[in-house]
Amino acid sequence: MQRVVDLIPQTYDFKVSIIFRLSNILVLKFAITRSYFFSFKTLEQPKKCNIDTDVYSDFAILLASSSNIESANVPQAMQEVALQIVKDIGSEKFCSMSVEEAEEWLLSTQSAAGHQFRQFLERHGHRCLKEFDIRSVTWGSDPKILIKLLQSLAPACKEQPKDEDKSMGKIFSQLHIPLNFLNKCLLRLILPNCRRAIRAREAGKSLTIKIFDHWRKSFRRLGKQMLSEGRLPDEDLIYFLTLDEIKDLLDTRSPSIISRANYRRRIFTIAEDFKFPEISRGFPKPINFDQEKTDSHEYIADLTMKGTPVSLGVSKGYARVAMSLEEASKLKPGEILITYCTDIGWSPYFPIISGVVTELGGLISHGAVVSREYGVPCVVGMQGATKKFRTGDYVLLDGKKGILQRLPLPEE
Repeated sequence: MQRVVDLIPQTYDFKVSIIFRLSNILVLKFAITRSYFFSFKTLEQPKKCNIDTDVYSDFAILLASSSNIESANVPQAMQEVALQIVKDIGSEKFCSMSVEEAEEWLLSTQSAAGHQFRQFLERHGHRCLKEFDIRSVTWGSDPKILIKLLQSLAPACKEQPKDEDKSMGKIFSQLHIPLNFLNKCLLRLILPNCRRAIRAREAGKSLTIKIFDHWRKSFRRLGKQMLSEGRLPDEDLIYFLTLDEIKDLLDTRSPSIISRANYRRRIFTIAEDFKFPEISRGFPKPINFDQEKTDSHEYIADLTMKGTPVSLGVSKGYARVAMSLEEASKLKPGEILITYCTDIGWSPYFPIISGVVTELGGLISHGAVVSREYGVPCVVGMQGATKKFRTGDYVLLDGKKGILQRLPLPEE
């Protein structure tokens, strides 16, 4: 076997080339994002820059007509796989399999369900929770989380009606803000570009992650090789070394570098749970967890909270407060998800929920984009919702007014 020390120069050059490509893609992604705000400014003008609920809900109406968005394809494709599984072998048989058995069947079967699942992994296998963390395990590397979700989806899945494309006139008639002739003409010009920008932004992010995943895989291989040569006590430690430290470790086997990496890993287990305010001035400081834990949140029977509406619709259901993907795995069909924030790793759960509430986020955040495409109400920026609401609360979510209200439990 070729020694690791002989592989380092080409591995290092490969990583640097990926960083260069990543920087180019990110610059393009930021430029695309700016195009959103032209249509937003058009809506602001009639309100004289008074950005209120009507502006946000109207913007949600305009963006809801976008289609073929990369991140929104994740829950759609997952539901299609679940539907095909039900057609091929039935939900009861599939759900009776262990996760390992179901994974082996989907990866090896020549049925339509297996073909669709492998296509899903080919298109989205580079995605995962915390996908910009090089240490994260992608769906392609370990699809078990997808298998568990498919077993939850299969018994409750059903065909989704296709949305009809709305004309500009119909869209304008749904807006709350009155538009003059000039504003309507501007929106007719801007809106198609804005829709294309949404698709380009999400596709660009997926491409960025796909390139980043090559970097992730090269680090993983390097960690295994260094472990086999006795240069690392465990392969996971490579994620806590700089590139220069890796090169030094291959030359010197320095115990001080190993000690430094172990210290970083211990700090990381604490730091990864930090939460930060949405806007920070100066050096970002995490929210004081001790203070949060001592805060008392009195139960209020008719509690109503307000946030930013980003996807229209009204939904009633039981709340599921989930601060992690592990807690989200307990979601039941029809529940309303209340969480701190979401990323692509949460996307597979969208087919079974009836609404989304997040404490962080905006008009173009992940939860907002997927909710609009999938047709579920979503309210973002509702700070404190995860503490004031509890799992099992019966709630009303209004994606037009941007409110979440606790209701009396329905009679059995």
